[in-house]
Amino acid sequence: MNSRFQLGPSHDARAFATRNGVALAVVVAGMMLLGARLLLVQVVRGERYERFATIEHVSKVRSTAPRGLILGANGDVMARNIESHRLEILAHRVKKKRIPPIAKTLRRLLDLTDSEYKGLLAELGKPKDPRRHKPLVVRRGLVSSHCPYDSHKLELTGEHPYGFCPTCGRSYEQVPRRHTCPVHRRKLVPSGNGEGLHCPVCAREFLDKPTCPYDDTLVRRGHHALRCAMCGRTYNDEVAILRSHLHELPEARIRTEIQREYPYRYLASHLLGYVSRVSARDMRPFDEGGPSRYSLNDSVGRVGLERALDAMLRGIDGEQVMVRRRGLEEKARNLDELLAAMQPRQTVPGLNVKLTLDLDLQRTAKVAMAHVHSGAAVALDIQTGRVLVMYSKPSFDPNAWSGRLTPEIKARTDASPYAPLLNKALHAFPPASTYKVVASAAGLEEGLVTPKTTHWCPGYYEYGGRRFRCHKKSGHGEVDLAKAIEQSCDVYFYKVGEQLGIDRLARYARRMGFGEPTGIEVRERSGHVPTKAWYMTRYGRYYPGFALSTAVGQKDATATPLQVARVYAGLARDGVLPNVTVIDALETERGPTPPMGRLGTRSMGLKRSTLRAIKQGLVQVVESGTARKSKLNDVPMAGKTGTAEAAQRAKPGTPPDVVRWLKDDHAWFVGYAPVKHPRIVVAVFVEHGGHGGHVAAPIAKRVLVRYFSKHGNSDTPPPPPSPPTPKVYGPDPARDLGDSLASGHAVPGATP
Repeated sequence: MNSRFQLGPSHDARAFATRNGVALAVVVAGMMLLGARLLLVQVVRGERYERFATIEHVSKVRSTAPRGLILGANGDVMARNIESHRLEILAHRVKKKRIPPIAKTLRRLLDLTDSEYKGLLAELGKPKDPRRHKPLVVRRGLVSSHCPYDSHKLELTGEHPYGFCPTCGRSYEQVPRRHTCPVHRRKLVPSGNGEGLHCPVCAREFLDKPTCPYDDTLVRRGHHALRCAMCGRTYNDEVAILRSHLHELPEARIRTEIQREYPYRYLASHLLGYVSRVSARDMRPFDEGGPSRYSLNDSVGRVGLERALDAMLRGIDGEQVMVRRRGLEEKARNLDELLAAMQPRQTVPGLNVKLTLDLDLQRTAKVAMAHVHSGAAVALDIQTGRVLVMYSKPSFDPNAWSGRLTPEIKARTDASPYAPLLNKALHAFPPASTYKVVASAAGLEEGLVTPKTTHWCPGYYEYGGRRFRCHKKSGHGEVDLAKAIEQSCDVYFYKVGEQLGIDRLARYARRMGFGEPTGIEVRERSGHVPTKAWYMTRYGRYYPGFALSTAVGQKDATATPLQVARVYAGLARDGVLPNVTVIDALETERGPTPPMGRLGTRSMGLKRSTLRAIKQGLVQVVESGTARKSKLNDVPMAGKTGTAEAAQRAKPGTPPDVVRWLKDDHAWFVGYAPVKHPRIVVAVFVEHGGHGGHVAAPIAKRVLVRYFSKHGNSDTPPPPPSPPTPKVYGPDPARDLGDSLASGHAVPGATP
């Protein structure tokens, strides 16, 4: 081989040195880049990555949409959302040797009763299913920053001694010096074996003995640091206490959820309704094989507006990224890249609903009905059909039924003879003499009577071998139509009903608005207008005497207080039935919507002369008739009383006071004012209340007096309404003890 192509040793050395230098440069550059990266991670961004290092895992969880608020006419918040906390234990992570320390720690921090402590030990000791990691809920509704009794904000006011019975779970305060409740100033009464005391209004317990007066268990002593300014009860911040001890409980976690809260409690509970957790029935899909619209932890509206507007109030659930950091779950921060990659769904809040309800008038109706056991009051704006008042008694506390219902409250509510859960404003009852406007209108329209037609009333009417009695045993003598309405003469309308027959009465009743829905947005009864065909179908027979009873609002004719109010609003509006609505607006992204209502206005189809004759009689009812004692001083008013025979037979074992109550008649009154330019109509029904003029009419008068004291009392066309000034009130100060006892829940601030 030619020597010119041979490489010498020097050339190999130079090539090796070159390659070595390149490799060294690469290594040095790599080390420098690594060092720069370490400098960036450890020094420049060290704090950020140190936080990341504490993250155990990152997950995407469902974010429940906040439920929309329900507001009164002036912006009063009637239904809102508050935070509720619960303590859970991840039972699958608990080792056997950790069970006693965990139970003892929670017993000390949460004042667990003996039965709760034993139950916790038993649950933690059960064999674990590796396929199911369902957390064990130790306690719901942990106390945080708000009072669990009335949701008022808690204040830090120093140490308040208290006692706790580990057997019955009762909490005791120190006995005041004068043995009176420090909040309600009521004399304390003995409790248990007589060694304890409790307030008859708020049911708070007081004790200065070492043992519980109910079970003779030694009471544990401690101190509370927080106090509620509304009800005076004292608490500790359980959420803060648990969080400060979570390093001792790595298997535990605190979950926060949104809970529905009703600040006014008993004031409008039937109209608002309540929400509760979904049931197995709610989880059924709409279509076979399709998904359910709820998840296991959702809440759903059960009654009232919460149910009727559930889809709008619920909103649309979204998602958020959560990180688990040293046993605590929190929202992810400074993880922009990860958040973008996981693409969480946005949460859309529910719509806020503004009602037409005037809480001042609602409170007036509530106070006016404090002396009755059961009934309802409804007030409508005649020109717009807006519901100003809808109160039903007895009421219930929707807070207790929204996920916090106890067996004691449920049992007392079910046992109450006054049906606290029934909205009597939308339930049908015999309308009594308020129904006589139907016979009046039918008789005038059919030409069977004129305003001057008279009938003789001796106190009874003989028909078909039966004596139909008038409410006035001595009779009213010779009466015309206006006088018959004024004195509520039954005999006059017996004779008119006989001439009309049951079917013509039914036709005019439906024309005037009886027997049909009013169009309000919540579920309601339609009432019943009987016909001959209905009697034949139901009973297989019909007697002409049924028409006589129907003409005076008895027998099988029924109507709701809201229906009666709407009918009389139609009479006041010269025969035009209003569009009844309780919703003023829905607050959407495009702004407030106009009033809703499911039905439009419509005419009764009555002649002007018919309406004039009926209204003349209604004016005389208040001026000199059965409601004369409830006449307004400055505002001319028209109306009609009613007394429905409704005696019921009591079941064996019924208390004597309930037996007497069941024997009485139903009381009705409906009235509107002013006469020339009517603005408001009020219908009052008192179940087993007695005479309408004596019981129901004074309640309506108080509502009307309050209305005109606010809006003026001149009998002139009202000015166009101006938008109200929004304001937020606290919990209802006007609570009565009857409501609290009916639902089995004591009310702070109540008076007997």
